[in-house]
Amino acid sequence: MLSSITVVMLAAILGVHGHAVVDDPPPRKTGPAHEAACGLAVVDVLEGDIAGPIENAVAEADDDYNCNAYLCRGYQFEDNSDNVKVVKGGDVLYFHIDLIAGHHPGYANVSIVETATNEVVGEPLRTWDNWPDHLSGPPRDDIDYNVTIPSSLGAPCDVAGNCVIQWYWYASGNEQTYESCQDIYVEV
Repeated sequence: MLSSITVVMLAAILGVHGHAVVDDPPPRKTGPAHEAACGLAVVDVLEGDIAGPIENAVAEADDDYNCNAYLCRGYQFEDNSDNVKVVKGGDVLYFHIDLIAGHHPGYANVSIVETATNEVVGEPLRTWDNWPDHLSGPPRDDIDYNVTIPSSLGAPCDVAGNCVIQWYWYASGNEQTYESCQDIYVEV
């Protein structure tokens, strides 16, 4: 087992990349449509640090940038059409966040977002006024939690690609945005 001093030294030598990302359920990933929409410069930054802030990628945007990196990190449905979760109202979904480094202050939420407008559908499924919250456990309900699909959810989320469940964290102290998205299709 590594001592905490060894871990700190390794982090200092290697550099600590990233901060937080959803790893369950599996979020959207990059692919050819993402690269075509956002440009290679943005994709390289996002893929170099899959848990890093979106602002780092946007700062590198060039003439090939033609996407909204603040919607699912710019990841495109076309690259993720095989990773659509079919849900029904009342379904309970488990989430796990891989928290690498937490910045305070910050807030977070989990919401259903319509991809055509980048707007929340209904009310957020879960919110945290103070995220990450190391005082919330154990068990920690900020990195391991459940959300319930609203029974009223239907159109526009009844077509694959129209909606995602988005985990969103904004670290207001250093003005950094983190997102992960899971495509959903609501079975009505």
